[in-house]
Amino acid sequence: MQEVYMFFDDSGVLHRNAPNRYFVYAGYAFVGKSVKEKARGRYKNTVCRIRNRSSLEGELKATYLEKNDRNELYKVMKKEHSMGLTVDIQRVRDSILDEKKSIHRFKDYVLKRLIKDKMNELIDLGLIDPNKDVRLSICVDEQGTATNGYYNFHESVYEELKNGVHNFNYGTFYEPIVFGELELSVNYCDSKNNYLIQASDILANRIWVSFKAKVPEMRDIPQHLCLRLP
Repeated sequence: MQEVYMFFDDSGVLHRNAPNRYFVYAGYAFVGKSVKEKARGRYKNTVCRIRNRSSLEGELKATYLEKNDRNELYKVMKKEHSMGLTVDIQRVRDSILDEKKSIHRFKDYVLKRLIKDKMNELIDLGLIDPNKDVRLSICVDEQGTATNGYYNFHESVYEELKNGVHNFNYGTFYEPIVFGELELSVNYCDSKNNYLIQASDILANRIWVSFKAKVPEMRDIPQHLCLRLP
């Protein structure tokens, strides 16, 4: 069975009164367990190297790291398959921002879009055969997502990838993209115990800064899928 692993974290705040107009989801995708574990090992070794030369302990978060340390952590993952989705909060409908539950549903929606588009990209690159069985494991930072939305999000991603979905408002049907069996797992993870979620935090912060500081060159990343909504 083909194995795909995806890890996500966010940056910014999706709220009407957010101090910055951008919200970002970003993360990494790995085809095969050995690819994932090698990337994890490289990232962990880099974290240890930074800790050894500084007084930092625990998780290395982008928000308090020096620029050189953030860049070092980013570069060790630069060649991996990555993805990022940026929401321009000023363009989000008021009806979404009026209620906390609506915001959570919108966050699930944009993350689902990012997952589907990255899966499509991996299929187009020939890294995944859509006609063979796929085991997709998704790990999201638990601080960035409403954990009580687990089942709806899990079912929504499964429907989108395996069965396709109807948009009754526009009378359209979005075709499935996986035609073999799909084994899907979604887990909300504590970033301090997961190096690849920590790597996703560094990437999400980089993309967020690129929009805030208007430096698009920061998003010139190999094997990176970049989306913007709405």
